[in-house]
Amino acid sequence: MNRDTLRNFTVRFLESALRRVDATAKPFYGGRLSTGEAIRRLAEERLEEIEAFGPRDSAPEALLPILSAWRSGKNLALDDLRFLASSANSAYQQCRQDHVSRDLLVANVSAFRDAVRLLTRGKAKGLEIEDEYFLGNLTTSKEFRGKSLVDSVDRWIALLDDRPVPMEAEFASRNLYTYLRDEKFPDEMQLAKTLNAYVPELLQVAIRGYWNRERQPLLDRPKDPFESGLPPRMSRSISDGKVTVRPTTDEYGLSVLFEMAARECWFSAVSFVDLEDLTYVTQRARGGADVRGTTFGWNIYDDPTKSYELVTSIVRMRFDPAEFASIGVCLDALLREPSIAALLERLRYVYGRI
Repeated sequence: MNRDTLRNFTVRFLESALRRVDATAKPFYGGRLSTGEAIRRLAEERLEEIEAFGPRDSAPEALLPILSAWRSGKNLALDDLRFLASSANSAYQQCRQDHVSRDLLVANVSAFRDAVRLLTRGKAKGLEIEDEYFLGNLTTSKEFRGKSLVDSVDRWIALLDDRPVPMEAEFASRNLYTYLRDEKFPDEMQLAKTLNAYVPELLQVAIRGYWNRERQPLLDRPKDPFESGLPPRMSRSISDGKVTVRPTTDEYGLSVLFEMAARECWFSAVSFVDLEDLTYVTQRARGGADVRGTTFGWNIYDDPTKSYELVTSIVRMRFDPAEFASIGVCLDALLREPSIAALLERLRYVYGRI
């Protein structure tokens, strides 16, 4: 890493602000830092966030050309790779889920590893003092240090849980952004070719970060205000037991209505993100555990007879075991339906994934 010099700088803070740093920031960073070091980290992270997104509309203006270039089979410029790495790190910082996708985090960390390997020409150097920053960002309770930084990253990936927590992703994803920001790459074209394999995953996380901030899908809006996409259309209904699922799709999304005809009640997942969340919590609840997502949750009751309670921000609904099982069967069948599966794959680059 290129070396930077430290410079002393004196600034006065309100006592109340310093108390907030001691009460909030220091425990967040592990509680072993001085107040000054905690303030320095807060300032650096806020600067990185501002640099990444700038004005409100800079994220979509940057992401749409990057998405178009990737779909056209072009390798991204280094500035675009830096933007994606920074955007992914910011998305993890703002993530409010209880876990993140392992495959997306592994792609981010693997991109960092491959960038290191490229710059060091694959030489298995021993661990050096400047590597400690990167190793410190790979949080784990298990020993993973190897003979080199690249070897250590591979060991960390092998130890990573199936359901990493957002804080693990936040710190681990700093490595790629910091490395691309600070290092000088003699052959940027080769770097672009090397990291091209990880662009889909970086894009998905960056786009989900945009969705989480703005609650807007990443779309290339038509210039003509009267121009619109294809009208919504009903897809084939899916039924199991007392449950019927009715999906409605359009060019930019889908909604899914779940009907319990026997007792004339229903609930819906009104977007790609909602359907993703419902699928996740239902899969977890099948294992017998209460679970909460960002939109949906399941409570499981054993007394006097087993029942499943679906929880949303506005309603709670009780289902018997047969109804709960049918909801899961219908979800599985919906996700296997070829036209729906193809749409969901495309919507990963409209709503993102994290």
